[in-house]
Amino acid sequence: MTIGELIETLEDIKEQVGENAECRFASQPSYPFEYSIRDAYALTKETRKEMAIEAMREEGMDEDEIKENLDEDELEQEEDVVYLEEGCQIGYLPGEAKDLIGW
Repeated sequence: MTIGELIETLEDIKEQVGENAECRFASQPSYPFEYSIRDAYALTKETRKEMAIEAMREEGMDEDEIKENLDEDELEQEEDVVYLEEGCQIGYLPGEAKDLIGW
């Protein structure tokens, strides 16, 4: 699912239930639980590059060594990804939610 598809889905749901409805995450179809969502993070090409450079600095590389070892082509091949961070486990997923999802 892309971020655009997720936003579109959430916008449709928002029209049904309003913007103050709790948002949760369902996990483990064979032993289903529900979790809160703590936060969302974007792991972009730029973030990956910054993290790679920082890791090389921590290894003691100077700027010339970093330029020599940084594989920008490889970083460009990576896709941008949004991660939803699991919050706390709320409990078992209600039966109605399991049925709705198709588990």
